[in-house]
Amino acid sequence: MKKLIFICFAIFPLLLCGCAKTVDGRYGEPINALADAVKSADAEEYLEAFEDDYIEDLEEYYTIISDTDLFTTVQSTLDQTRNYNKDRCGAFTVISVTEISKQRLDKFPEDASFVGSFEPDGKVEEILSVTISYVIEGMSGSTEAKNATLIVYSVDGEYYLHPMHLMFVFQ
Repeated sequence: MKKLIFICFAIFPLLLCGCAKTVDGRYGEPINALADAVKSADAEEYLEAFEDDYIEDLEEYYTIISDTDLFTTVQSTLDQTRNYNKDRCGAFTVISVTEISKQRLDKFPEDASFVGSFEPDGKVEEILSVTISYVIEGMSGSTEAKNATLIVYSVDGEYYLHPMHLMFVFQ
């Protein structure tokens, strides 16, 4: 009986952890943060996946060209995404993210487009192209898996999403 109880306590946490897969490694931190932020519709957490200097420059840019600020725009987008996903799969509960492949790049892709000016804040140590599979899960079950390729890079040991992914919201 004690063995059965021990096995239950040992396996149960593993089952809970398996419910929402994430991308392993430090390079996965901004991808996982983005998924968590989209799920919780948290604009502040969402923007933390990007370099601070870029976000500050972009906030300045938004105040010049727009009647709203960056935070409000991102929050509105996340709220709309949350409602869209709720409509598709019932009570929106989890975004499961699984790494499919990772490739080291020598430089940022030339076709990378983004809003505002972008210059990494320091020497770029590593650039990776990470292909993920993601599933939006809810009370009515999971939607089909979709793939996305995201560019992450590191400066001073911290990984960030490339600005071209600023409005990537897992739909």
